[in-house]
Amino acid sequence: MGLRSGRALSAVACVSLVTNPVLNLAGLLLAQIFDWSSTPATALAVLVPAEIAVIVVEWRLLLWALGGSPRRMLLVSAAINAASALAGLVFWTG
Repeated sequence: MGLRSGRALSAVACVSLVTNPVLNLAGLLLAQIFDWSSTPATALAVLVPAEIAVIVVEWRLLLWALGGSPRRMLLVSAAINAASALAGLVFWTG
């Protein structure tokens, strides 16, 4: 996505390192409340809005840290979250 400088890669990594544990902790806490193994629709109903919120927060943090095009930073945020969510699903279901 054109982010090749050390500063840009560091910003992306730092933003993800801040938001990913927060989302994972929230997911673990919510899993204690809801039995997601028997109701996958409940998990999706909670996780999809949470992922969207994380994308928005990361997008704003990337804009603050790097500037640039808002559309581009939104795409970067969506891409890193899609990759993270996919990796999480692979490890969670595997």
